[in-house]
Amino acid sequence: MNTLAAFALLTIKSPRDAAMQILARDWPREALWTAFLLSVVLNTCVYTLQQVLFPLPPEVLLPRFAPGAYFAVILVLQLSFIAMLATTGRWLGGQGDLPSLLALITWLQLLQAALNGAIVVVFLVLPALGALLNIAANIVVFFILLHFVNAAHRFGSVWRSLGVVLMASLILVFALLFIVGLIGPANLGLPENV
Repeated sequence: MNTLAAFALLTIKSPRDAAMQILARDWPREALWTAFLLSVVLNTCVYTLQQVLFPLPPEVLLPRFAPGAYFAVILVLQLSFIAMLATTGRWLGGQGDLPSLLALITWLQLLQAALNGAIVVVFLVLPALGALLNIAANIVVFFILLHFVNAAHRFGSVWRSLGVVLMASLILVFALLFIVGLIGPANLGLPENV
């Protein structure tokens, strides 16, 4: 446990060094996919806990998922995002592949689940501080993501990794909009006229 905490601290303080340590290991395929599924399960547990402790008021028009549906959505979105990071990175001259990005994003998701769990506890005691910590945690996770993508593709520039993340995100958003358009917003419980 101390090793995980030390590595989490290293990831926050020096994401590039943490990424290089992750990339230096030859992870078995089964271990990578098991860890990835664990990260999705843990994030689903934190999401469910947040829904139970801090339910959104009915007038807020945000989708509310059952735990199983949330798990499926996050699983598909994360896999798609990792594939897009690999593909767009290669378009921009990167050398990263799917297994290396899977290892890095899996660790980032595990770290994010731990941060979100800690923030839920802080929210119970000091809601204002919890809100500030939530914003700070999202900024830190994005900063780590940029360094992880940079290390995976061996760009030598965080700005190029920012371009990869933005391109991957835009492609994913357009794909989701296309799918929602095909299925129909009403079938998903969304308002038809937005």
